[in-house]
Amino acid sequence: MSDASAHAPTVLMQQAYEQLQEGRIEEAVETFSASLVVAPHQANALRGRGAAYLQLKRWDLAAADFEAVRSLAPDDLDSWANLATSVSMQPEKMYHAMKLFDELLSAHPDSLQGHWQVGLLHLRLGAISKGRQHLQQALTCRPTLGQRRQIEAILHEQATLDRTRYHRPDFEALHQHEVQQSMGRWSRLRAWWTRGRRGSS
Repeated sequence: MSDASAHAPTVLMQQAYEQLQEGRIEEAVETFSASLVVAPHQANALRGRGAAYLQLKRWDLAAADFEAVRSLAPDDLDSWANLATSVSMQPEKMYHAMKLFDELLSAHPDSLQGHWQVGLLHLRLGAISKGRQHLQQALTCRPTLGQRRQIEAILHEQATLDRTRYHRPDFEALHQHEVQQSMGRWSRLRAWWTRGRRGSS
């Protein structure tokens, strides 16, 4: 292999990351893919293309790339979290995503991205208290100043929502609320029916 051919994947990957940073996402995908044709097992190229697919909301393709990164670089915690996030954006696979997050946090309890992303997933599912706990835990995992501000903004927004509308702290509470509502409706219906019977006798 010539020197030019040997350096081609690196040059392509650098170009692809520049395109990604500049917001030229589709071009970045094409360039990462070209780099992977030359050298198929580049974790960096797969990681970059997965990130591009995330921005394009092509969740299944992002998940495939991050799964490949996980097999090549098992200690890449951000890619592990991105895999779970990609899976979580596919409604039929949401609980598989939760399992991936559980595995990540079981093996690496101080994963910033793990707590951050699973916190967001819990909020989406309506498990507000669990989501808040994970986001607060993420703040203890040494985030950058920018990351801290983002997480704190999410917590502040959720606190505002909690003050202005009924929220669902967890699935069990939601279930109990629905049971109580159902029993109340049945009691009112039974009382109405009893009064009607008495009035007709």
